[in-house]
Amino acid sequence: MTIIRNIGRALGNTCLAAGVMLITGCGGSTEQASNLLKPVPVKGSVLFKGKPLTGGTVRFEPEDGGREAAGNIEPDGSFTLTTFQAADGAVAGKHRVAVDPPADKPKSIPTKYKSAASSGIVMEVSSDKTEYVVDLK
Repeated sequence: MTIIRNIGRALGNTCLAAGVMLITGCGGSTEQASNLLKPVPVKGSVLFKGKPLTGGTVRFEPEDGGREAAGNIEPDGSFTLTTFQAADGAVAGKHRVAVDPPADKPKSIPTKYKSAASSGIVMEVSSDKTEYVVDLK
């Protein structure tokens, strides 16, 4: 019985250590990990054929599979992205972009822009830049 108890204890300690390393990363800190997930402010405008899109939603999908950011497109074409809290922006990195047209005008833009996978639009979000133009051609 003692041998089985010792093996169980050793496995439990190994799993605990692996969990801690998974959360903090090897040699990293939880502060460093949380900074990678901290959104940076992102606002901008959506244009279709050079004119502001007057409604709908714009979505920034991180290429690394992180959390998506989205924002409503205002009547003047402007938007502000939200990831976790209202208007907090998007996580830094490359994002594929999708645009959903206004509900009352579902065919106002080509279908390819409704999916981040098919839109062909990629934006690099960084703390050095806060204004982005999403140009649907």
